[in-house]
Amino acid sequence: MPVVRPWGLLLLLLMSPLARAQDAHYWTRQFGNRAWLLGGAFISNPGDISAVYYNPGALALLQTPELELTGTVFESTSLTVRNGQGNGQGLTESRLDVLPSLIAGSLRWGFLGKSRLAYSLLTRQGFTASLESREQGSGTNLGGVPGMDQLAADVRLDQDVGEYWAGLTWSFPLGRHVGVGVSPFAAVRDQETNIQVLAQGSGPGGSALLSTLGRDFHLRHVRLLAKLGVSYQREHLSAGLTVTTPSLALWGEGESSFERAILERGFGLSSLPASAFDFQEGLEARFQSSWAVALGVGGTLGSTSVYLAAEGFARVKRFTLVDARAFSPRDSQEVIDPDVDFALAPLVNVALGVEQRLGSRLRAYLSAHTDFSGVTETPNMNALLSGWDLYHVATGLHFTVGRSRFTLGGNVAFGQQTTERLADAVERAGLQPLSGSQKVRFLQLSLIIGASFALVEKDQSPDEDTADEAPTMR
Repeated sequence: MPVVRPWGLLLLLLMSPLARAQDAHYWTRQFGNRAWLLGGAFISNPGDISAVYYNPGALALLQTPELELTGTVFESTSLTVRNGQGNGQGLTESRLDVLPSLIAGSLRWGFLGKSRLAYSLLTRQGFTASLESREQGSGTNLGGVPGMDQLAADVRLDQDVGEYWAGLTWSFPLGRHVGVGVSPFAAVRDQETNIQVLAQGSGPGGSALLSTLGRDFHLRHVRLLAKLGVSYQREHLSAGLTVTTPSLALWGEGESSFERAILERGFGLSSLPASAFDFQEGLEARFQSSWAVALGVGGTLGSTSVYLAAEGFARVKRFTLVDARAFSPRDSQEVIDPDVDFALAPLVNVALGVEQRLGSRLRAYLSAHTDFSGVTETPNMNALLSGWDLYHVATGLHFTVGRSRFTLGGNVAFGQQTTERLADAVERAGLQPLSGSQKVRFLQLSLIIGASFALVEKDQSPDEDTADEAPTMR
């Protein structure tokens, strides 16, 4: 059935690592103002309310309760695939987004005693893309169809992925220097992908071919998970450990659709794939995450503090994201399985951050961290597409005005991948690939503007300056 190969190739091309920037990465975004500037390196001693995510145990050691808004994150993303449109033409998608990240605050009730309680709402993952590829060409036996000398194809991909976590953190101090805590989270995920392909070919004598393909899946899912943490902090040294539990599914539902229509005249092809259409709703949808363990240390010498952290993520074994029933087109022996798979390989990310005190109210930051991809092979269509490794560099300032803290900084993420995935697909289809590999380039620029507001406790005088100071190790 060689007639569908060219547009099948175009579909593979568009579904190569252009499609989503964060679908297979864990550390693309940070949660908290200083967290962005330190690249999440302060697992040992977050020093602010972002402890609810990075180390719940550190919440008990905070001097002053806070309300934090990672107010605005402006994010510009550029993705380029060399020869993405063929004939030496690159395929680039650029996008500017304004992202929510973290809202968190302390809850102060007398019956808590030494315990600390806090709430948080964060955008764990979010990405929206609309990509379109157009190609046309002339030659001989294009797409492996004898006699086809002209071919044009249009491929469009629309994707929307969002995951939001809401949590409540409890933390308790074990003496002056040790805190333990837990943050249970409810995670809500919404994901939709729509693919449309239109291809037209022609040959001598009025021969013509038209092929369309539509593929769509949508899922909504709710699950529970938790972060447990312990933090040890002294004046010039800190250490921390956190464990993220696997998730427990509460509810999931999805839909799946598949449409294909192929019409041919004059090429004399002996067989064609049958036209097909199928829509299924109320399907079982699954999503899960596995264990993660993070370690962090920090030290201060004079006015400089250095933070180092590493987090390992266990394998997510392959599972069916949207479990659709296989079907056969009318009068055809073909079996179409519209299932969508999900799996992640194990990986470890590391981060290094430096905090320089420039006065009692001003700190400067510089950090770098890795953000490796967990993409791995699956038998069916894989929902994960971003197979390249990312590297982040961040810098900025954190300063106080009155009892409030403000953050201004930026983050650059970059990466590239040379892949033979498309060439292999062409060879398996019996066609000679135009090139043995393709290079994918990724660049993301983020501008961070945020604020933290210290809450004055009843027994604290307004003249005290503990909230005016930038966070320090205890």
